[in-house]
Amino acid sequence: MLQSAFQSEMSSKTRFKSVPAFDSSNWLSWSARMSQFLMAQKLWVYVSGLIPKPALESSAPATAESIKACNDWISKDSAAIRYIKMKCTESMVVGIPASHTTSKEVWNGLKEKFNKASATVVLQEIRSAFSFRLSGGNPMHEISK
Repeated sequence: MLQSAFQSEMSSKTRFKSVPAFDSSNWLSWSARMSQFLMAQKLWVYVSGLIPKPALESSAPATAESIKACNDWISKDSAAIRYIKMKCTESMVVGIPASHTTSKEVWNGLKEKFNKASATVVLQEIRSAFSFRLSGGNPMHEISK
């Protein structure tokens, strides 16, 4: 069991290293890899909004269970934000508005601003696809690119 946890952690670190830094010019490749990484970490459900933040009702007293659910959500959503920001260049992080307090808001803000397929980006993607070659070794690294 300990070995399995260790392998999972190493695999997670390897996946995170394979996510390029987002610098505004690489939204397509960055967002694809970042979303895959967040899915592997079971955090994409927070970024996508599939698991919304639990609301503490003001009309009823908060229960230990509702407080725990809210704290768990905040912890996982904060982890998603940290991962996203860690794979952004400094200028990208500085450009994220302070009003974006959830991972969904951060992701959607970046997506709205940068999910535009410019001619340069499309040309780079086409060149990458045509220059793709397998080295003959383990193909996982080349395929992930």
